[in-house]
Amino acid sequence: MERQPRVSRHEWAWCVAFVAAAALLLGVATNILRPAREAFGSTWNAYLAEPRDTVDVLFLGSSYAYCDWNPGAMYDESGLTGYVMAGGEQTVGVTYYYLKEALKTQSPKVVVLEGSSLFFDRYESFTQINVGYMPWGLNRVGAILEYAEPEKREGLFVDLIFYHDRWKELTRGDVQQAIPIRQRDHLKGHTAMDGVYDGVAGGGPYLSEMRQSEEIYQQNLEDFARLGALCQEEGIDLIVAIAPTYSQYTPEVYQRLERDVRERGATRLVNWADSFEEIGLDPSRHLYDGGHLNQEGAKVFSGYTGDYLLSLGYRPQPQTEENAAAWQATAEYWRS
Repeated sequence: MERQPRVSRHEWAWCVAFVAAAALLLGVATNILRPAREAFGSTWNAYLAEPRDTVDVLFLGSSYAYCDWNPGAMYDESGLTGYVMAGGEQTVGVTYYYLKEALKTQSPKVVVLEGSSLFFDRYESFTQINVGYMPWGLNRVGAILEYAEPEKREGLFVDLIFYHDRWKELTRGDVQQAIPIRQRDHLKGHTAMDGVYDGVAGGGPYLSEMRQSEEIYQQNLEDFARLGALCQEEGIDLIVAIAPTYSQYTPEVYQRLERDVRERGATRLVNWADSFEEIGLDPSRHLYDGGHLNQEGAKVFSGYTGDYLLSLGYRPQPQTEENAAAWQATAEYWRS
């Protein structure tokens, strides 16, 4: 019987080197072709640039979170530091993995979850963005396998499937991403919306019953229970908040939601859906659309949120001189 030739160590070394080089080139190509992410959620690069264990309050959820809460304005009013780690139409299941990933570098005293995601369907429109910009690791893999649409999973494991044809659109900024550098910014996960809603004169707020099926709602509550258990394990208070909006549910829906989330780990639910006057918001000036606040409304609401958290007993943690100066610069940025 003819013996097969043995592969030498030299040949094995060349194989390993080839695989490593291919993986490196694939990573560089992915970093170049995938669009930069600085706003509208999933801003992991800027989040990971924050100094470790310096964030007092972590805001999670959907676009209601990243449009309506401005951590710089909250800091200016209360001294509490914060970050919005949210995503467009982000489901509770994906948010659970966001929190697990976020806790690798921060130890917030309180997590504030914007509660609209408990009324989302199982899959929403922005899974590719919300999951695809997560750092690589077990949490991203878990989010892909458990909460991404089956037809998107392949692309979420190999980003070039989604972005390989962007080469004609590349900018200098895209190319600079080939060597990713973590850099803080004054947004702190917030997206400032510029515009004023013109539908206030037509009446409102607009009340509706729960649109999703009971099955989907119960699945969302199961995911929320995982989030609540994680917060309890880490000694973090979990507040579910309904942000000010003209797109409201009936009082009965909110009452049921409060009961359900309190049974599954929430410290409290605070319903600000129709609290415009109490907060100091003017719907004719401070709404961007029927659901979200514009940037001026977000400043008002964020300052109010900071005062509310102070009233519950949360206090700013000591910061280094350098980080305190950086937050003061952020406050000044939004003041001006």
